[in-house]
Amino acid sequence: MQKQIFGIMVGVMIPAAAFAANSAPQVSRCAETDKVCRQFEKLAQGKQFEKIVDLYETGMRYSDESRAFIGEACMALASRPNITPAQEESYYLGALQVKHAIAYMGLYFLYAQKDEAKALGFLREYIKTNPADTVPYAILGETELNNKNYELADTYLRQAKKVAYAYSPRIDWMLFQANYLLKEYQFARERFESAVTKGKFEKELKALASDPRFEGIDMRPEFKQYQSMLRVAMAYSQR
Repeated sequence: MQKQIFGIMVGVMIPAAAFAANSAPQVSRCAETDKVCRQFEKLAQGKQFEKIVDLYETGMRYSDESRAFIGEACMALASRPNITPAQEESYYLGALQVKHAIAYMGLYFLYAQKDEAKALGFLREYIKTNPADTVPYAILGETELNNKNYELADTYLRQAKKVAYAYSPRIDWMLFQANYLLKEYQFARERFESAVTKGKFEKELKALASDPRFEGIDMRPEFKQYQSMLRVAMAYSQR
C-alpha cells in the first residue's frame, strides 16, 4: 500500500522485514519470565499472525513487547491482499488498542482518497504520540501550505526535518515556501539553497516564477546569489 507524497514514495510501515529477521536465530525480544511474550514471538517467527490476534484478550495486562507483537501482527494482517477495506480498518483499530501508533498511518492511507478530512485527523492523532517519523509531519505541512496556513505549515515541516533520518530536499523546498511567505527571508534562502543544490526543482522553479506570491524574489538581497536561476525560470514561465 503506497502513495506518492511530497515527492517521496511512502507506504504503511508493515513490519514484514522485522518478522523475516525474527525467523533467524537471535536474542529474544522478551523477558525470560514473560511466557506470553515468548509465545507471541514464536508465532510471529512462524508468521502465524492470526493466532496472535486470536490470543489477545481485551483488558489483560501485557508487557510492552507483547503489545508490540500484537500490534505488528495486526499490521501484517492489514497488509494482506484481497481483504476488504472494513477488515483492513478493523486490524488497524486492533493495533491501536495496544497503542501501536503506526496504525494511524494505515488509517490515513485507507481514507486519504475517500475522506481527506478524516484521513488527516488520523495523522493529527498520530503526531500526538511524538513519532520519530517524518511522513505524518510532512503530509500535514504540505496540506497546510496548500491551504495557505503558513505558520502551521512551518511548524509541521520543521518537525518533519527534525525527525528525518535522511536528507529531504522536498521538505526544504516547502520550508522555503512557507518561510518566504512568512517574510522570514534569511531562513527561506537557507532552505531554498539546500533544496536546489541537492535536488531537481525545474518544474517547481517555473511554477514559482509564475506565482504572484513570489513576485520580486529575484530582487531580494537574500536571493541575489540565485538571481540568474530565478530569472531563467521566469523567462521559461512566460513562454
